Amino acid sequence: MSKDLHVFEDPIELLENMWPTPLLKLKIGEDVWAKLEFYNPFSHSIKDRTAWFLFRQALENNANEIVEATSGNLGIALASLSAIFNKKFTSFIPAKAPQSFKVMMKILGAQVIQAGKSTTELLPLVKQYSKNTGAVHLDQFRNPLNYMTHYYTTAKEIDEQLEYLNKKPQRIIATAGTGGHLTGIAKYFKEKYGSDVEIIGVQPAEGERIPGIKRQDENSFIGLVKIDKMIDITRKEAVEGIVDIARSSGILIGISAGATVAAYKKLADDKTTVLVFPDDAFKYFMELEDIDSKI
Repeated sequence: MSKDLHVFEDPIELLENMWPTPLLKLKIGEDVWAKLEFYNPFSHSIKDRTAWFLFRQALENNANEIVEATSGNLGIALASLSAIFNKKFTSFIPAKAPQSFKVMMKILGAQVIQAGKSTTELLPLVKQYSKNTGAVHLDQFRNPLNYMTHYYTTAKEIDEQLEYLNKKPQRIIATAGTGGHLTGIAKYFKEKYGSDVEIIGVQPAEGERIPGIKRQDENSFIGLVKIDKMIDITRKEAVEGIVDIARSSGILIGISAGATVAAYKKLADDKTTVLVFPDDAFKYFMELEDIDSKI
């Protein structure tokens, strides 16, 4: 009803009309900004964008049930959309995914199947389930809408927000799980600014587990674009990044967001830099409860 006053009669209006999400100046460097994606209303994460584009495609194909393998945030967003549109949603999540994701999806009415060590291991189960039930597999790992979502929305917002500040981006740092938002952002900025913008990807170091992101391989979307550098981050470094932002800006960011902070600290200079913070800390309480032993 009123975007300016934030009054909405429909949850999809709430989603789309709260874009752009905020861009906040950080105190960890001279010209460092954070894209706060936890302002998205359903999963409190960047995955609301991806979920809406994928879900809308399924609606166009008259899907009555959808199924997806997800480590968490996408599942919550899809469960929210399924509740809104009265569709059945089945989510396959890894056994080690934070339990908060499972609980939230169930509250929203999703069927949750927990198995395997990673989303990659779950894909054959999802495909078999889709074949047996007729459920539409959204296939976030292969569907180009995953990264085009961020080409059309996230990247464009960052560009317009910096333009408002009379700035041009010199570096953007984003994590890689499916590689969707990193790829979409890289595609947009490399097409518009070429080598004037450095794109930095962030992944867990060998043998490390950071919720929501994973080490990239030849099957990742990031192979479609130019990524100037991939930086490996340990879990301990990611947690230290959370603490840095909490104690300088009073914002509680998620673990993958903390990884972008850790990556920036390895590069710190006066370049105009944007860090993409995919979500906040609140779903990771169990993961962070022993924080005293990590800092």
